[in-house]
Amino acid sequence: MIDAVSSELLLMRKRLAPLVIGLAWVLMVISFAFAIPYIVYSVLDPADPSRGGLLEILLPAEVGATSLSSYPLFGGAIMLILGVLVTGSEYRWSTWTARLTQGPSRTQVVLAKLVVGVLAATAIAVAASLASVVAAAVIAAVESQPADWPGVSTLLASVGAAVLISAAWMSVGAVLGVLFRGTSVALAVGLLWTLGLENAVSGLATILPALEPVRTVLLGSASGSVVAGLGAPTQGDGGTPGVVDYLSPPVAVVVLLAYLVLSTTLAVLLIRRRDVT
Repeated sequence: MIDAVSSELLLMRKRLAPLVIGLAWVLMVISFAFAIPYIVYSVLDPADPSRGGLLEILLPAEVGATSLSSYPLFGGAIMLILGVLVTGSEYRWSTWTARLTQGPSRTQVVLAKLVVGVLAATAIAVAASLASVVAAAVIAAVESQPADWPGVSTLLASVGAAVLISAAWMSVGAVLGVLFRGTSVALAVGLLWTLGLENAVSGLATILPALEPVRTVLLGSASGSVVAGLGAPTQGDGGTPGVVDYLSPPVAVVVLLAYLVLSTTLAVLLIRRRDVT
């Protein structure tokens, strides 16, 4: 297993996609969570009562919740793309045969891919968190505001939540890549579900009680509930789209872990049972 993981790490370092996805996500967090809100703050009338509240979420005291609020909707889609590329690219390049005939079992190869995918998602989440800290510090300095940083436990909880959400979405993308034997259809299905159907189901559940059980097990609902549990304002209170409080934080964490385990198990079963040409 160690050799399989080492091999996948080497492949990951040689491929440009994880780096591009990581840089894209860091730029998106900085832009949508800090830069654009700060521009809006700058052009608002000083007498506008919402101006002070907007600045407050951009300062160091709220950096954990602010950076994390981008994950339920936008970050989920980015990490799903990463997962699809981790497994689906092997079909596109016709390299599964080589990967599965070099020693490690099929189970070990798939598990190694998922482990390396989680490591890549973790590195991206940590980089985005560090960039958010820098952005908050710069805004505080420009506005001559005190840099009242949250406690270490709060920052670690924010990073941990970002890693868990990223890993869960990445695993779903990985199993879609295996299920559809490639990247194109897997990306289309994954993004359609993420950006369209999940939001539709969540919206309909407010008027159709029969859909409430479905909403509670959606990946987006669990991700948004974890973020809301760490202090980010929900979308109903003017927060970022995707941040909701449908589930309690412990239940939401269990749902995310369940997605990670089930996606990994399904990917292993599919690879073990299918012929790979």
